[in-house]
Amino acid sequence: MNREILLNEVSTSLKTGDLILFHGIETSSKLIELIEWSYWSHIGMVVLPKDIGLEGTEPLLWESTSSSDGLNDVILGVPKNDGPMLVSLAGRLAIDSTERFDTHFKVKYLSQSLQNDELTALKNCILKLHMRSFPSDAQMLTAYVEGRRQNIPASFDSLFCSQLTAMTFMAMNMLSKSYVANGYCPKDFDEQLNFPKLKAYQYFDGAKLKG
Repeated sequence: MNREILLNEVSTSLKTGDLILFHGIETSSKLIELIEWSYWSHIGMVVLPKDIGLEGTEPLLWESTSSSDGLNDVILGVPKNDGPMLVSLAGRLAIDSTERFDTHFKVKYLSQSLQNDELTALKNCILKLHMRSFPSDAQMLTAYVEGRRQNIPASFDSLFCSQLTAMTFMAMNMLSKSYVANGYCPKDFDEQLNFPKLKAYQYFDGAKLKG
């Protein structure tokens, strides 16, 4: 039995900095999972509105994806074509499940709450990177392989999901900048192996979620 639960069962326990991992079944997702040798093809960070000066209590997701799929970006108030966006977490899980973009999800709990300076850095990072785009599959593959194998930085004009997550961690001074952000994949944040942290924190497995 695959024991998955609904988001509303854990939504009140989520905090800013927690991560959500996605397992996709589309061709691009399968390619990512094959290249990275990982079960997970997408990652996003939980953000509570109050922590970055927004109204509302519903958990949001800071992610970079190829399409908003009609979800409103809470900063723009309308859907964003692609790239980094801040959207409803519940909405993202529901759409991905209904449309069969992703079939399994997992929470990764941050071991501690983010401090004020880290939340300020997160907010500034969101505002700075928010209007970037998402790379093509070829651009993403090239950027990831060059980053992973040769530590070559990719263009910041377009950002893929784990690249955005790594840049966000770097902005909060939680991950070393000695290695380029485009060299990280969702699996790195899941397993935390060969993961040069700058602070004493950990991520713990939470529940697997239904959309």
